[in-house]
Amino acid sequence: MKFLDRVFSNTGFRGPLLTLLSGAGVVFIIAYFAQGVITRLYLPEEIGIGKYFVQVVAAVAAVASLRYEDALMLPEKDKDAAVLVWVSMLVLVCTVLLTAIGALWRHEIAAFIRLPGIAPYLVWVPVALLLMRTGKVAEFWLVRKRAFRRISAVHITLTSAMTGTRVLVGAPPFNANEAGHIGGFVLGHLVATTAAVTIVFRRHLRVMVQSCRWHRIKAAARRYRRFALYSTPAAAISTLVATLPLFLIPVFIVLDTKVQLGLYAQAFAAITVPMGFISRSVAHAFFVNAAEAHLKGNLGQVTTMVHRHLIMVITFPLLALLLGGPDCFEIWLGSEFRASGQYVRYIGGWLFLSAVVSPLTRVFDVTENQRLDFALGLLMLIALSTALILGGRSGNMDTMLVATGLTGLGARVVQLVTLLYLARVRATGALRAYWDFVILSLPGLGLIGVALIWQQPWVTTIAMICGGTLYAALVIWREKFYRF
Repeated sequence: MKFLDRVFSNTGFRGPLLTLLSGAGVVFIIAYFAQGVITRLYLPEEIGIGKYFVQVVAAVAAVASLRYEDALMLPEKDKDAAVLVWVSMLVLVCTVLLTAIGALWRHEIAAFIRLPGIAPYLVWVPVALLLMRTGKVAEFWLVRKRAFRRISAVHITLTSAMTGTRVLVGAPPFNANEAGHIGGFVLGHLVATTAAVTIVFRRHLRVMVQSCRWHRIKAAARRYRRFALYSTPAAAISTLVATLPLFLIPVFIVLDTKVQLGLYAQAFAAITVPMGFISRSVAHAFFVNAAEAHLKGNLGQVTTMVHRHLIMVITFPLLALLLGGPDCFEIWLGSEFRASGQYVRYIGGWLFLSAVVSPLTRVFDVTENQRLDFALGLLMLIALSTALILGGRSGNMDTMLVATGLTGLGARVVQLVTLLYLARVRATGALRAYWDFVILSLPGLGLIGVALIWQQPWVTTIAMICGGTLYAALVIWREKFYRF
């Protein structure tokens, strides 16, 4: 028990990170095993509509509380931080009400975006928005309190409830269509948010009640207005950059729109679901430590370590999917989704690097460079929009995604270089991480390369699993993770 308490401690950086990543690992296993079942229960077009709904909610959620919860790590006293919870919730309720009014025109909205199948489900956007963002505010409070084990439990609860519902209602005798996919998303967030809010109020009810004073809420809103003015548009742009291809596919790809939407959505989810959990886990541990490190003058050291760990996680999966993505997707998800594996080759570099950059954007917050964050996000949005429109006008899905992937990758590189510069990270240390883990990937990639000669998807998939295991063993040896 003492060994486990030391490994999964709530102090320092490695303990919280391992605690959160252990939860992310369970989530990863649940989500990935279930995807192979879900893709056999739902048609690609049903998955496409379900994923579209989720991304609509995510896009609105990014700005729903004006990012006031991002300031929760900054106040020294809990009573001052708790006021920000009420500020966030007040703004969120106003946003939910506006969204509910907008849902009255759901049929007109669905016609405008050329996806009429989404219309019946837009009425659920306000409900999902309220649940999703309330849970996130509660989660940020738990991060402040370093309750990382409870955060992991909430993540596992969310994925289990969401995935379990989708599988249950998609199977006979229910045989649900996209409604099952969307219903699982809403129910999962209902269960997880209830759990997170219950934990917060059970353990911190007194400070929450004492901080709920109108004059203090107004003062906090003014004091941290920079987050509303700059972090909110930056977050909106970041979310829009990630989801823009999904929103524009129905506009430009006329032939088999729903099918192409589903195939892309599955490729997008295959990367962003596991990397998103890992990225958020790292972001929580990094944010609470980066704020302290910046005050002590060693932000560069902490950022260097986090950047290296993120590169360690993404290097082999990215390179493996670039080599054997289509074969892997055919075995894992079914032959209908082989094209999704090809799409991963086009957008994989962009999405994987996004998972590296996302946690590090907390550097903008702790150094109070939100204006620069907004400016870079705006340039990224302009570049990606231009690439999508020019590629989309060809009417060819492959051309559209190649343009998107290359432009997105270039934009993320610029953002990453800027973040590392602000954190005072040495270029040699940053580049060394890429070199080290590419070298460690080579034996596993060699196995995949040999397997491709057989031109059998199952052989390639087995080689990817074996290669990943070999890479993990080499990383444990090279980074000395067996020492605690």
